[in-house]
Amino acid sequence: MNRFMFGFSAILLSAMLWPSLPPVSYIPYLVVGALILYRKVPVCAGGLFAMAWLTGFCLGLSRQDLPVLQQPIQVRGEIISLVSRNSDWLSLDISVIKPNLILGPNAKLRLTWKDPPEVDVGQVWQFTLMPKRIASVLNQGGYNEQKQLISQHVVGKGRVIEAHLLEVSPSLRNELISALTPELASLPQGDILLALLMGDKQLITKARWQALRQTGTGHLVAISGLHLSVVAAWIYTCLLFGLSHLLPHQSRRNITLALVAAGIGAAFYAYLAGFGISTQRALVMILLLMLLSLLKRFSTAWERLLFALFIVLLLDPLACLSAGFWLSFCALGIILYTLEIQPRAFTPASSRGARLRTEMMQFWAIQWRLSLGLGLLQAALFGGVSLHSLWMNILAVPWFSFVVIPLAMAGFVCWWLGTTFGFSWLGLLRLSDWSLSPYAQLLDISQHLPAHWLALSDSLLVLGVCTFVGGVLWRYVPKHKNNIAWLSLLSLLFMPVLLFCMTLWSPVQSHRWAMHLLDVGQGLAVVIEKNGRGVIYDTGAAFGDDFSYAERVILPFLKAKGIQEIDYIVISHSDNDHAGGAAVLIEAYPKAWVITDVAGFSGQDCRPRQIQWQGLSFNLLSPPQVLAGNNGSCVVRIDDGLQSLLLTGDIEKQTEAALLSRELSVSRELSVSGDLSDRNELQSDVLVAPHHGSKTSSTEAFIDAVAPKLVLFPAGFANRYGFPKSTVVERYQRREIRSLTTGTEGQISVIFQQPELEVKTYRGDLAPFWYNSLFRFGDLINPE
Repeated sequence: MNRFMFGFSAILLSAMLWPSLPPVSYIPYLVVGALILYRKVPVCAGGLFAMAWLTGFCLGLSRQDLPVLQQPIQVRGEIISLVSRNSDWLSLDISVIKPNLILGPNAKLRLTWKDPPEVDVGQVWQFTLMPKRIASVLNQGGYNEQKQLISQHVVGKGRVIEAHLLEVSPSLRNELISALTPELASLPQGDILLALLMGDKQLITKARWQALRQTGTGHLVAISGLHLSVVAAWIYTCLLFGLSHLLPHQSRRNITLALVAAGIGAAFYAYLAGFGISTQRALVMILLLMLLSLLKRFSTAWERLLFALFIVLLLDPLACLSAGFWLSFCALGIILYTLEIQPRAFTPASSRGARLRTEMMQFWAIQWRLSLGLGLLQAALFGGVSLHSLWMNILAVPWFSFVVIPLAMAGFVCWWLGTTFGFSWLGLLRLSDWSLSPYAQLLDISQHLPAHWLALSDSLLVLGVCTFVGGVLWRYVPKHKNNIAWLSLLSLLFMPVLLFCMTLWSPVQSHRWAMHLLDVGQGLAVVIEKNGRGVIYDTGAAFGDDFSYAERVILPFLKAKGIQEIDYIVISHSDNDHAGGAAVLIEAYPKAWVITDVAGFSGQDCRPRQIQWQGLSFNLLSPPQVLAGNNGSCVVRIDDGLQSLLLTGDIEKQTEAALLSRELSVSRELSVSGDLSDRNELQSDVLVAPHHGSKTSSTEAFIDAVAPKLVLFPAGFANRYGFPKSTVVERYQRREIRSLTTGTEGQISVIFQQPELEVKTYRGDLAPFWYNSLFRFGDLINPE
């Protein structure tokens, strides 16, 4: 059975690394590989079952028999979560109710609702909505919303057009959340208390989440093994103490009753927490331990962990796509490993002081290993590490275990009993809120500590992983003559660090440069990179007071690529989809020169001239004078002497004709002067298509003059304008010019490495995983 569970879990965990081919196509290769490597039939059977289970699970989610895209549809659904509220817009998740669906995974939709009435979790509505796919912007360093939605079983999005309330049938958990939220909202630390008690994080602000992540203590407010263990331990200890004194018995009756009560309490707490992934894992392990204790059966902690992993993946094979899954299981794996290599060696003669010292050393060993291991995992998942997580967890974990969690649960029980009898008593909840004050002060202080959050580039992350793996393997490979070959091979893992240190001592200047066309929806943002420095052309859009593609996409991308300095920020024109994030970038890089004709930004204008940067020539070609609208866009040609790139903003036919006319006049002047050199200011190897590929641009003459090898369309997926227009795409295709669109490819990177161009797309090359693809999963399909 253990081998079967191992094969099942191993194959499902490898789903994170599957390329975009259908998972079912890998079954024959996995079977053969398992037979060769393990020669164990149970492992192969587990792998086969895992592949079939994941494929069937995804198929069940995707086939919801909803009408096709771009048509209003009616859906009956229950509100299961109020995700966020922004101004007059509400974002919520609903569970699709299908009377004819007896078995199968429960599909969800994420809806946006403008000016909604009073809504609450548990209500059933008849929605009329305009659906769309879950495809999201995909860039290096950016938040992968598509993967997160898939992990949550959200198979589509939609905008609510009309809705009618059908019934209100909230669960006990939803009723408790609705009643408790207003009470806790008035307390200073009510947001953390609500998360601790009910697993509901709606009161936690964005700033608070940032502080939790940057201190590495976010796990304390996410109900997991620590919380369930504390609750189960308190119930077991108190009940066993009471039964032993009030109803003593020679048999195992009292122990059995205490274990059963503790298991029921842990299960109820997990229910209140909403059965999150970390909660499921902890509950399975606790219940299994109790069951084996009742049956007087022995199992190792690793077997219980494997069983919990199997159950979690069996219930939800897509759980492996969430960050919480990896953080939860890796944390417990590190704890079990530490306990295994550093057991507590107590003897009957051991003094209380000796036992305390041993337990403190064990606690220290667990904490530093958790900080190192989870810090590296956190860097891979979130692009940074907290340098203060170790000492903060050493202070916070015991305080939560012995003070905060017991007080919070006791306060919740007293409040619940009080509401049952018609009054609300918050005495213990206020006391638990007071106990959280030191932790809240710690979070506030963390914002002002030096290097409280260290953003890591992809290259530094690779160095860290190589060093970590090399160090772990070096620690456990025996140091004797028979292993010289292995030790020599392991030493290669430390070579990247050595080369990195050499480049820090003596930087290497390269002729290689790159253009990154970022996926910012229906907008434009380009980053030119060379030798660790950058130039930004346009900034993407901004919406409302708290959303900007500059903040969500561009800044994380720059950190992921390790681009420390931005020398120029070019804002082509004033449209929001090009200039919306300008203020964010100017604030982030105050030393950068701003080139724009947009009023309100001080800097240089866009008059035609040439700028030298990192050995590249930036030729500003247009406009000759300030122009309003699309035709006033700054047109920039970047040239390294052999390869070139043309950035056109939103210019239309008039500016294209003006550029062609200027090019013709310059050619005539050169001909008259006797200069027969082939000078063409428009010809470029790569063209970022004017105006996102609209019909008002990309004329035949302009395309012929530029004569690109590659044209890139900065257009959002299934955007309302229909960009790029099919007629425009056909003009380029007739000339055998390769074309790519950000909406379907994600980020597009072009590396200019003489004498060839190397093109990489996010979905095709940078992260070609199945959950990043534009595929039927998440598409609302026609039942006919």
